[in-house]
Amino acid sequence: MERERWLSAGAHITTMLLSGAPEEDVLEHIVSVAREIADADAAALVLPGLKGELVMEIVRGWGADELLGLSMPHTGLSWTALRTGKGRLVPSLKNARNLQLPPMRRYGPALYAPMGTAERPVGVLVLLRKDGEESFIGKDLERASTFADQAALALVLSEARQAQDLGKLVEERERIARDLHDLAIQQLFATGMQLETVRRRAARGLDKAGLIAILDEALDNVDNSVREIRSIVHSLRDPDAATGLVERLRRESALARTGLGFAPSLVISLDDRSLGAIDDDEAALDSLVSQALADDVLAVVREGLANAARHARASSVAVRVTVLSAAGGAVPSGEVTVEVEDDGVGLGAPSGRKSGTWNVAARARQHGGTSSIEDAPSGRGTLLTWCAPLKDPV
Repeated sequence: MERERWLSAGAHITTMLLSGAPEEDVLEHIVSVAREIADADAAALVLPGLKGELVMEIVRGWGADELLGLSMPHTGLSWTALRTGKGRLVPSLKNARNLQLPPMRRYGPALYAPMGTAERPVGVLVLLRKDGEESFIGKDLERASTFADQAALALVLSEARQAQDLGKLVEERERIARDLHDLAIQQLFATGMQLETVRRRAARGLDKAGLIAILDEALDNVDNSVREIRSIVHSLRDPDAATGLVERLRRESALARTGLGFAPSLVISLDDRSLGAIDDDEAALDSLVSQALADDVLAVVREGLANAARHARASSVAVRVTVLSAAGGAVPSGEVTVEVEDDGVGLGAPSGRKSGTWNVAARARQHGGTSSIEDAPSGRGTLLTWCAPLKDPV
């Protein structure tokens, strides 16, 4: 049972990072959940700080105030664990020789679990118990080390994703610069030339009708330039606006693989017709589902997949998104339905999901829709159902 708790905690950390949780919140969660599962009196994350030091950056539990901010000695256990990539058990810090940090002598048993590898170190997870408490054993170190490695991998992947996002940002800025130069700036330059022509002709007292025609054309060009600039600004404010719902759902499904440990199935249908990998109906689907509704559909799918990763202990998860148009005849105004079904422990289990359902329900109410979470029809697992009309009620 304890092993499963460690594995579940590691999966949840990955889900937090992939869902965009701030890294500080994730690090604090790592410390808190490790302390709880290991039944430790205190837990800390030792991370690289300024000037090449290792510092207790995040500490939770008994005596946390005295440990927070301590700089680890280069000959100490934290540095050894980080350099070698191997964990260490200490029967009693109070009785340890050569311990250079007096606040650490308040503790007895200690566990040092490196995060990452000797080649790619991230930090060290330190678990502490009060003097006189039961010592940590080999299984504790093994499980805590596996958890620390999972957390380190998730953090490394998050950094890589941020770097990738930064690369995409640079590419996007270059595209915007090209668009501004090729479209708006060139058009405005041409408009300036037209107005210069008007100025010269007006100075020479030439025909009025000709000047009006040039001015009308210049004003049209200004309007076109304004529209181009507005389009570029809109793409900056909402980078997903140019990405269709189908593509966003496929991307969300792919990201969920890490948290679940396997790829969920995804079926998207329009009027009972499943959409393939490349399908002309994708544009038709996007024309039916408004941007606000699409955002909520994506959020519900993300919440359903995250809940499955955290609680279900499932071997498979199926996501079904069905759009019925008004032309389909089944529903007068048309509707979109989201179903996330797993074959896990179900609602009755102590670890069954409970969190997040209020958020899903609130998104349904906002569109005049409904939501429910219940045991799956197969008798095993859970089924989340969310439904909303394509057009919000007036």
